[in-house]
Amino acid sequence: MSSKIEVKFRDYDIYKLAICGPGKSGKTSICKRLTENIFSKKYKPTCGAEFHSYSFKTRKGKAVALFYDMAGQQRFSVVRKILYPGTNAAAIVFDLSKKSSFKECADWIRELREQDLELQITLVGNKTDSKREIAKEDVERISRKLGCKYVETSALTGDGVADFAKSLISSAITGSQRKIVGK
Repeated sequence: MSSKIEVKFRDYDIYKLAICGPGKSGKTSICKRLTENIFSKKYKPTCGAEFHSYSFKTRKGKAVALFYDMAGQQRFSVVRKILYPGTNAAAIVFDLSKKSSFKECADWIRELREQDLELQITLVGNKTDSKREIAKEDVERISRKLGCKYVETSALTGDGVADFAKSLISSAITGSQRKIVGK
């Protein structure tokens, strides 16, 4: 009588998603709204990176998105560069109520593209619940020029957060399939 047990390490796909952007743009708040359905008004800066997981289903079965919530301060750029390899898609979150936050996106796009990851970048205008300093049409136009997707969210109310996740995960799946096929 044989008592052989087959053990699988994992039977689902995992997608690594980098969440980047300036400090105080709402990266952690978006991740927590998506993964825990909570929002904290108290600001606590991320030190290095935080990790959030989100389970979902695909045609193949269960899958997990791992959100790498990167600290926005320049002093953590070394940590971010260590974490970028293997990333399937990235989002750059900025604060719609601060024009300076949007201007910083160019540096983030540069940092991501220097990693040579061949991934889709999504710009995320957060804080739609606040007074805007940046017109949606302007961001959409610039996003198209840069070859980036664009979505808007409010971590406070939850508006757009599910659509953001769906878009980013879709980019990750498409990018992963492209790498497997060698396109």
